[in-house]
Amino acid sequence: MNAKSLLALFGLVMLAAFIWLRGTLGMATASDTLPLLAAFPLYLWLTLPWNWLREPPARVPLTAFAGLALTLAGVVGDSALLLSAGWIAFLDAFQFTYLEKLPRRFLILPFLGFPWLTQNLESLGWLFRLTGAAAVQFLFTGLGMTVHREGTLLFIQNLPLSVEPACAGLNVLQAMLIVGCLLVCTRIPAGWRFWLALSSLVPLAWLANTSRIFMLGSAGLMFGSDFARGWFHRGGGWLVLCLMFLLCERVFKHLAGNRRGAA
Repeated sequence: MNAKSLLALFGLVMLAAFIWLRGTLGMATASDTLPLLAAFPLYLWLTLPWNWLREPPARVPLTAFAGLALTLAGVVGDSALLLSAGWIAFLDAFQFTYLEKLPRRFLILPFLGFPWLTQNLESLGWLFRLTGAAAVQFLFTGLGMTVHREGTLLFIQNLPLSVEPACAGLNVLQAMLIVGCLLVCTRIPAGWRFWLALSSLVPLAWLANTSRIFMLGSAGLMFGSDFARGWFHRGGGWLVLCLMFLLCERVFKHLAGNRRGAA
């Protein structure tokens, strides 16, 4: 590592801090921020140790110009999504210039570590919760129970069950995507299977979260609303991450098995 690479790395850290500090609206607690911040050490875990190039290439990588354009567009448009994409472009340029080749597919992890979902895609969180509530209504109705739904508020046999943003919002979705992305990067090699597995993360996250809503409703019906609102509800964040892990494990194991069979 020389002075130029150290300065470039410092610039990456400062830009990441800037994006984070301006994009954490509505994320006041550690439970909101820590799952997202975990994406950065996970990325380092996948890529370390870094092997530094003795002679950096003479030409400036195109991703450096892309990073500059995306960052300027993100500042002007007040878009954390564009700023995060710009940072990833700068990271790719840094790797190209100073490090021996690293798998580019791992860059998806630090991209998910920025809070662009909460700032730029709030409607996605609402749709995530609304469709989950509708699916749970369908399931309980199929079991012969009386269910009434008002948006994301369910009344199951007169038991109220609210699918609130804190329980099933964007932070939960992004944390689940990080869990799934880690498994994709470690279990699925580059190629079409990698992109297929990556595209499956959102529906798997929806399925995991909807299962959690269904279990909360079932717990409330069997053991009472106090039980469902107590430790079972407070541990729901960890429960949904475990469900996401198990779902991804099964799906990706099947994909990897197909690959071995084809070979």
